[in-house]
Amino acid sequence: MPFSQIAFADECLDDKLTRVKGVDNCLAITTFRDSSAPNPSALVIFIHGDQSDMKAVTSMPRLAKNIQLSSDIVKVFILRPGYFDAQGNESTGNNSGRRDSYTSDNVDEVTAAIQSLQKYYGVKNTVLVGHSGGAAYAGVMIGRTPGIANGALLLSCPCDISSWRSDQQGRPWGSLSPINFYKTVPVATKVIAMTGDSDNNTREYLSKEYVAALTTRGVDARYITAQSAAHNDTVNVELVTEPIKSLLKANN
Repeated sequence: MPFSQIAFADECLDDKLTRVKGVDNCLAITTFRDSSAPNPSALVIFIHGDQSDMKAVTSMPRLAKNIQLSSDIVKVFILRPGYFDAQGNESTGNNSGRRDSYTSDNVDEVTAAIQSLQKYYGVKNTVLVGHSGGAAYAGVMIGRTPGIANGALLLSCPCDISSWRSDQQGRPWGSLSPINFYKTVPVATKVIAMTGDSDNNTREYLSKEYVAALTTRGVDARYITAQSAAHNDTVNVELVTEPIKSLLKANN
C-alpha cells in the first residue's frame, strides 16, 4: 500500500530523520548530518520543484547530499505533499497534479515541518533552498511566516504566479505567490535569487522584479544570473555552494 494511503495519525514515524509531521500530513525527509558534530549550528532545508514529468524527485536530494558545508550544519531534503523520491519515500497529501500545489494548506504543511525540525535541533539559523516550485514555497514562507528562516536561496523562482501563468488567466489558481508576501518579509532576512539566462520556464524577470520589490523595503536581497543555464541547471553544486555559505555566514 502506498504510504500516502496509510492513516497519518497512526503511521507517521515522525523521527525527524526520515519523517516529520506537518499539520495533517506526514512528510518524508532525507537527513544529512555528521554524527561527530553533536551540536548543530544551523539547518539548511532543500525544497524541490514540481517535477512535472510525474517521475520521482531526484535533483534536489542529490544536491543536498553532495553539497559540502560545515560539519555542524544539518542538511534536510523535504518531499512536498503528495510527492515521492527514487528510494520509494513518499509524503502524504495532494500535489494537485503537480501543477497548482503551492496552496495555503500545502505551504502550512511544509512550514510546520520546518518549525518541528528547528525545535528538534535547537537551531536559530535556518536557510531555505528552493528550486522552481520549491522556490515559490520558500518565497511565500519567508513573508507569510516571518522568521521561519534567516535566509533563502530561490533557484529558478516563479515568484509572480499570475505573471508566470499569464497564458492561462482564465483558470483560477490556488497557488500562493511570493510577490504577494514581499511586504512582510523581515528586513533582517537575507534573500538570493538565481535564474538561468536560458531559462524558458521561469524567466529571469520573475525573480528580478521580486528582488527589486524586497530591496525597496530595505531587505538584503540580490539577484544572480546563471550564465548559459536552463531551468533545471541551477540545481548545481558549483552554482549554489557559495550563495548558501554566504547566507549561513550572514546569520552567524
